[in-house]
Amino acid sequence: MSEKVAEQPPLPALTRALVGPPGKVLLPLVAVVGLLMLDHTSMPGGGSFTLLLAGLALAVGTVVVWVARFAVGLLRSDGRPGLRRHWARWAAAPLMGVTVTALVLTGAPFEARFALSESGLEQFARTVAADTKTVRREDQWVGLFPLTSIERVPGGARFLVSDTGLFDRYGFAWSPGGEPPEESHTGYTHLEGPWYVWESRF
Repeated sequence: MSEKVAEQPPLPALTRALVGPPGKVLLPLVAVVGLLMLDHTSMPGGGSFTLLLAGLALAVGTVVVWVARFAVGLLRSDGRPGLRRHWARWAAAPLMGVTVTALVLTGAPFEARFALSESGLEQFARTVAADTKTVRREDQWVGLFPLTSIERVPGGARFLVSDTGLFDRYGFAWSPGGEPPEESHTGYTHLEGPWYVWESRF
């Protein structure tokens, strides 16, 4: 007569959630954090400070949750098989984090956004520079940048990008003849060719 195998009691709902792999909530949150970081670093001087704080808070939260769940799965005997079985889902969040960090450290988001927008920005800057009227131009999107404070400068044009920086604001200056003349509240950093990053100081 064979011995009867004792049935394992069902795991509590919280324990099942803790030993289970990242899924429909955690992985999309990690993706959202990554997109916020990439968007922030793709702007001159950094994007919206509010969105940056939100992204950092989400990043800390997702790291804490991922580490806690991984530790529970690793320490419990009924969790370790799930780590092996769902290794790809466990690896997805750290892989996204490493990829985003590498892109941010190399400046790739800003370089890509500017490269995709440069043609439109130059055409727009030429139009502004050639316009002798002093009528204020309306804020508008050019390429992938929302522009504001659009104005002529001697030999070129400049415009700020909306929602950049914390106190200082940042944008671009197009000046084929060299660096535009500095004012008490401005600064320019050469970007490439006739392009400069314009800093409007607080």
